[in-house]
Amino acid sequence: MYPFYLGLDLHLKKTYAVLLDAQGNTLDERQIANKELPTYLHKVVPPKTFAVLEATRNWPFLYDLLAEHVERVELAHPKELKAISSAAVKTDRIDARVLAQLARLNYLPIAYAAPATTRDLRLLMRHRSQLVWARTRAKNRIHALLARNNLVAPVTDLFGAQGREILEQELCLQLRPSARKVLSNHLGLIDYLNEQIEATEAAIDLTPEQKQAVRLLITIPGVGQTIAHTIVAEIGDIRRFHSPKALCNWAGLTPRVRQSAAVIHHGSISKQGSPYLRAAMTQAATISSRFSRRWYVVHERLARRIGKQAAKVAVARRLLTVVYYMLKRNEPYQEDYQANRRRA
Repeated sequence: MYPFYLGLDLHLKKTYAVLLDAQGNTLDERQIANKELPTYLHKVVPPKTFAVLEATRNWPFLYDLLAEHVERVELAHPKELKAISSAAVKTDRIDARVLAQLARLNYLPIAYAAPATTRDLRLLMRHRSQLVWARTRAKNRIHALLARNNLVAPVTDLFGAQGREILEQELCLQLRPSARKVLSNHLGLIDYLNEQIEATEAAIDLTPEQKQAVRLLITIPGVGQTIAHTIVAEIGDIRRFHSPKALCNWAGLTPRVRQSAAVIHHGSISKQGSPYLRAAMTQAATISSRFSRRWYVVHERLARRIGKQAAKVAVARRLLTVVYYMLKRNEPYQEDYQANRRRA
């Protein structure tokens, strides 16, 4: 129980705040410009306050600001909050009051608020992914440009050293001037994106805990530095998950289940949670299935039953379970874990 409860309905430029006491009486409510929030917290909000805000896209700045002024601050889970407090009339004032009341009644659906170090790593890794996606789109446009002019590169990697030389010195000369200009622009964009990707990777600064997690993860076949950084950034603190199933559910790698009486239907994966983590685990599963005997056998057995694409997702889910236990136990990957366990 706290003496005061503060509910904040955060928007891009303004925030509606409702301050309650322990009995639920309104002490203050107002709409505030976001730039005036530091002054409001300093003058109006007591230090012994439990503050709540919804996990919107711009929550980090207000969360950090509240952490400096109040005793406790939490994020409300948007999806679960909607299920609890849906109403016919919905205003900023009502939303802020509902947040404060749910906190006061100890009925608040809390979302994970990653610390600043995790958010920094997450920002850099997501930015890197977006740069890579932009580079891939530029490469695809070049392939489409060559196909439109019935040109085929004699090398597998068109954007390696040999491929670039052929592209710029041979294939380029067979294009019309307009197509040459487009090709030149795309190549320049690819070079620029390569520089930005390298600069982003150089800016990554890990904490000691994150470095240890990365050292463990890169022992998994198919997991390199980039995938390991992405996994660490997206998961954050592994202790917030009570089981590997909870982690897989959060990552959206578990199938949807619909049950009515005795009829149970298993659908595709939920795809909730971080798409960056799912992409990293799927990429790791693809590589592991090629270079690890253990995961090759698992993939082939599943592929015969459910198809190759579904098998790849299933391997990603199993790999994420392995990641959970590795990080939880602080142990490196063991290819023959079950055999080693039996011998032990």
